[in-house]
Amino acid sequence: MNILVPLNSAEHIKDYMECGAKEFYIGFYDKEWSNHFGEYADINRLTGFKESANPNNLEEMIKVIETIKAQDGIIFVTFNSSSYSEQQLEYIRNYFKSLARTKVDGVIVSCIELVTLAVEEGLTASISTISGIYNSDMARFYYEHGACRIILPRDLSLDEIEGIKNTVPQPEYEVFLMRNGCIFSDSNCLGLHRLEQKSFCSCLLKSKNEFVESIEEFELRHQMELNNILYNQYYHDMACGMCAIYRLLNMGISACKIVGRSDDWENICADIKDVYENIQIAYDSKSEDEYKKRMVFPNNSKQICKLGLCCYYPEARF
Repeated sequence: MNILVPLNSAEHIKDYMECGAKEFYIGFYDKEWSNHFGEYADINRLTGFKESANPNNLEEMIKVIETIKAQDGIIFVTFNSSSYSEQQLEYIRNYFKSLARTKVDGVIVSCIELVTLAVEEGLTASISTISGIYNSDMARFYYEHGACRIILPRDLSLDEIEGIKNTVPQPEYEVFLMRNGCIFSDSNCLGLHRLEQKSFCSCLLKSKNEFVESIEEFELRHQMELNNILYNQYYHDMACGMCAIYRLLNMGISACKIVGRSDDWENICADIKDVYENIQIAYDSKSEDEYKKRMVFPNNSKQICKLGLCCYYPEARF
């Protein structure tokens, strides 16, 4: 099971690989795209953050791809906006033509139209969590149309992941493991990630909370207020799935994902080291119980391990 990490530049590739990362995903920002389609049209989910999240243009990103391939790394490029118009899809075809001339390992796409484009241009397609592969029928549909890897939603249980993997075993499967969880479903989210308000969902969560009508019963009011505090302040604050590594490994999951393209590189390195060590422990363990007794906990376990609200897979919690 490879460790997949976000990348913004070639500066820290060596650091990430020395810590144990094998796979990378990267996006780019194109001013010509924004001039053509407007400020609210996204190439990928972080286009709204412009160069702060996607500091490379297409040509610069291709150089990063070349650097990674020269070090035997694996690299994917993100095209995972919630929606694209027909004109935007044809514009993306030109990007795909440029990428097809490189040694990129694949493109992460969010819709069936982009799968078709990728196949036509000779690129390998990975299905983004934006597509919402919540069952084996959807996994089979995308596989039969040319997808080689499927990124499963972060809110699936381990049993659900295993069920999809066993029913449609042909494609590779990728799962979320560390950092930046979300209380919403990517595939049902049409909000934009923007510099102005960070993201539509964050703006909602941080807005003033008010009861629609007066609630006199203290116990009910207390439970509602507590629920609001727990899910707004603690749920997936810094998500972690390390307790599930043994099961994921034994399912045959191809890659586990550390997210956070805008996060500090040293924090990403710390997560890579812990995940890599735990994967080695899982390989060496004869049972899930043995793995959990030997596993390495994240440095911030004091904050995130207490209630299980930061667990990607709470059913596997220690």
